[in-house]
Amino acid sequence: MTQDRIIDSHIINIVQAQDIHEQADLQEILKKRGYDIPQATLSRRLKKLKIAKVEGCYRVVEFNQPSIPPVLNIQVSEYGMIVLHTQPGNANSLAYHLDKKYVSFSRQSESAFGILGTIAGDDTVLLIIQSKKDLPKVLELLKEEFPYLGLSD
Repeated sequence: MTQDRIIDSHIINIVQAQDIHEQADLQEILKKRGYDIPQATLSRRLKKLKIAKVEGCYRVVEFNQPSIPPVLNIQVSEYGMIVLHTQPGNANSLAYHLDKKYVSFSRQSESAFGILGTIAGDDTVLLIIQSKKDLPKVLELLKEEFPYLGLSD
């Protein structure tokens, strides 16, 4: 994913998850995530993404690309279990995306990506991995999928 697409994904996720009243508020949130974007550039991006101010808040007025819920936090147990935290009501969408992309539903016993499946609550997703030896491979996938989490090698 290119840097521009990553930033666009952040912008869409932020606007969908929060009431943003001013572009300066959006700039500040992006800056906290490590993306310092000038106001003129942000304004052009919002127009390109079809995000406009509706009744005082920025909204996606024409949804033009699929967006997965943002992962707010990740925890890894010493046993190799991975827990992803998202916003309330978003865990099922996140789990569905991960299942669809990384879980093979064939009868073979081995998962090519090391993920057997997910269990979703309201704001938490548990990733069930094939074995503890698959943990580095799964963490690398998550690092690529959610680069803003800052997972270290």
